[in-house]
Amino acid sequence: MNINRFMGAHIDNMVRQNKFEVEILCPKVGIRSRGLRCTNITLPGKQVVFSEFSEYGGGPMRKHPNKVDYGGGSVTMTFMCDHTFEDKQIFELWQGYIYDDGFGFQYQDDYTGTIKIVQMGQDNNAVYDCILHEAWPQNLQEQTLDASASEMQTFTVTVSFRSWSSSFENSPSGLLGGLFNKQKRKLKTKIKQKIENKLFGN
Repeated sequence: MNINRFMGAHIDNMVRQNKFEVEILCPKVGIRSRGLRCTNITLPGKQVVFSEFSEYGGGPMRKHPNKVDYGGGSVTMTFMCDHTFEDKQIFELWQGYIYDDGFGFQYQDDYTGTIKIVQMGQDNNAVYDCILHEAWPQNLQEQTLDASASEMQTFTVTVSFRSWSSSFENSPSGLLGGLFNKQKRKLKTKIKQKIENKLFGN
């Protein structure tokens, strides 16, 4: 087998960091956004926290899991700002709903939502979904204004969450399963292209 052809085939199938989508949902506050201007976000990690013990004095230690740490319970998102500042408005309104000067803090169930992070493949179809549960905006970072600068304005928000869950679009399941998934992804790509052509007239 030609090694260059082998490497080329595998590199072409590798996902890229810049192919992702973000969806922000908080129905109780009336927030629904696709996060089109999100330029940076981190997929959270997960760690099983443990304590050590021994069945008898001086014996070997055994690790006993006792807690799950969902990546510290927060992710940071960076957004580009258009002339409406729409994305920042969303998070400021969300924060304003969490706390009111007159009535204090709302109940947590009344202001938490979900954030869905989707890793896309080279064909722009989803390969991995991560959903942050009980999410809410904890920290809106300051923005810099500078008369001598011309960089695009951005803002960064830290979102807290309780846990997250994931799903995989493609699971290894033998030759037939792989062929089926490949054909399904091709069909999804064609459908998505037709929809975009209808919407944007291309």
